[in-house]
Amino acid sequence: MLTFLTITWLDLGLLFLHLAVVTFLIPKIILQRRESGATLIWILIIIFLPFFGMLAFWLLGTTRIRILRRKRHRAEQHLVPSLARFRNQQKLTDTDELVASSLYSFASKLDECGPQPGCEVEMYRDGSKALDALEQAIDMAQSHVHLTYYTWEPDNTGHRFCQALSRAVHRGVEVRLLLDDVGSYSTKTSFFAELISAGGEIARFQPLNLFSRQVSVNNRNHRKIVVIDGTTGFTGSMNIGDLYAGLSGPWNDLHLCVKGRVVYELQGVFCQDWFHATHKDITAKKYFPNMHYHGDVCAHFLASGPSDERWRTIHTLLFVAINTALERVWIETPYFVPDPPITMALQTAALRGVDVRLLLPSYSDHFLVDYAGRSFFDELIEAGVRIFKMDDIIPHAKTVVVDHVFSTAGSANMDQRSFRLNFEGNLFFFGKKIATELERDFLHQCQSAHEVTAENRKKLPRTVRLKEGFSRILAPLL
Repeated sequence: MLTFLTITWLDLGLLFLHLAVVTFLIPKIILQRRESGATLIWILIIIFLPFFGMLAFWLLGTTRIRILRRKRHRAEQHLVPSLARFRNQQKLTDTDELVASSLYSFASKLDECGPQPGCEVEMYRDGSKALDALEQAIDMAQSHVHLTYYTWEPDNTGHRFCQALSRAVHRGVEVRLLLDDVGSYSTKTSFFAELISAGGEIARFQPLNLFSRQVSVNNRNHRKIVVIDGTTGFTGSMNIGDLYAGLSGPWNDLHLCVKGRVVYELQGVFCQDWFHATHKDITAKKYFPNMHYHGDVCAHFLASGPSDERWRTIHTLLFVAINTALERVWIETPYFVPDPPITMALQTAALRGVDVRLLLPSYSDHFLVDYAGRSFFDELIEAGVRIFKMDDIIPHAKTVVVDHVFSTAGSANMDQRSFRLNFEGNLFFFGKKIATELERDFLHQCQSAHEVTAENRKKLPRTVRLKEGFSRILAPLL
């Protein structure tokens, strides 16, 4: 009889705890005002798996987004006056041709700086050449080297660049390295002992701490930014590691070296991220030197993240570009999980007769993302979108080309995580030069890819379609 009563009270206790979890968390989920699909998924998880759901929501549910926004806004408000002063001093006069461009005019309204004419850009598709150029630039640094990376692997390439930074510090160069704590979790701070002992500074973005109100494996800093002496910048999709250097695995990446006033924007974003992580203000004049480059590229660096309350800048500009395309939209991305606006934009563009193409890997390193992305194939192909998949190589570049005159490359994937959850950074280009290079590169990549057709899709086993359908349910969380 005692055992029966004990079990009964245990059951009642679990029931009340279940109700408490549901009563507490569901209003919090609703008040976050997510996309409706993500909201519904979290509510269902909390109702049917309350204790697992509570833990998952704590780690993945961006429950600290308001705290994150407040902290980010404090960083921005503290630094904006200084950054605005440097921007105003260096602003270039827009050309009549660029002002006439609707996309250029639209992009100018998305941040305080806008597109910058007169820039120089060099594009690297070969990982080893890109990292060679980066190391050479670090070895030539005279004032400072600022770096932000999502992933820094503790391998030969990681050690190589740790040594390069240490050499720079010994020459009297200031070195600051900001690492995302999730992306570089396997690389402990002790790996950088040589750099730290030499005088380099290292910080972690959003450190994981189960006892912190800000713990989250979401809201990561996915940017790849290097600024050298305030005049040379590197950005794109390449991290630091043997994989990205082409020394291990079937990986194909893209990185960019830029010079000109757009580098001020890379520097400004680094300053904000550094202040966010360390509360140290480094917006000094020496980090924003006068520049007199006269390149022929108009470039715009846009940063976006979960702290954006007005615009999701990268997502918004891409959405507008796809919707205004007249001839072509070519997209390369390793992770493709579009949200409803991007899906509709791609479909309607193809139905209008625009040449819409996607270049994706057959398999990436995230199988749920792969299956979720493929669940969109049928409706896209039916609308006229052409989809190409690479079997032997994972294309990690994230590029978009529209109508020969607008293009972008950077860290943002064509997925909901990049558009809503992570801190991202992309270079946008207005003009034919970079668009032509990216178009040529896109066609070259497609030579080793195969096209996915409606006939191929009809032959898929039922089990595969079930995996795709299940993964699509989780799409807002991926």
